[in-house]
Amino acid sequence: MSTPAFPDRAPHRRQYMPSHREDIIATRLTPDEKAEITAAAQRAGLFPSGFLAEAGLAAARGSTTVQPNRRLDDAIDELAATRAALARIGNNINQIAHIYNSGGMPRPGELAHALAALVQTLAGIDTTASTLVGQRN
Repeated sequence: MSTPAFPDRAPHRRQYMPSHREDIIATRLTPDEKAEITAAAQRAGLFPSGFLAEAGLAAARGSTTVQPNRRLDDAIDELAATRAALARIGNNINQIAHIYNSGGMPRPGELAHALAALVQTLAGIDTTASTLVGQRN
């Protein structure tokens, strides 16, 4: 896959929705246990509470590993960036259409540039989709 759309931020798959995770299970840890869990959560790219939830669910389901879905995170980031790019391109094409419809002429090469950007963005969508299909579990 290409470089992440937002390489300077951690991906976030879910919005905070208190109605989905209402129940709390409190646990007590020694400082060493807490440090170990915090370090493992960092390596997994999760908050400690999320790591404990994922680890607990993985163990309950018979798994011994906690693996955040990085492919899904990357795909969501890529789609967010693509959506923003398509919005910018659409805005440019609308401005060019407005100029044409009002009897004016856009700057030379402006329409060709916008259409080339659109084709490039659509090719990126195809590449991302093909990559995701190839990485299915």
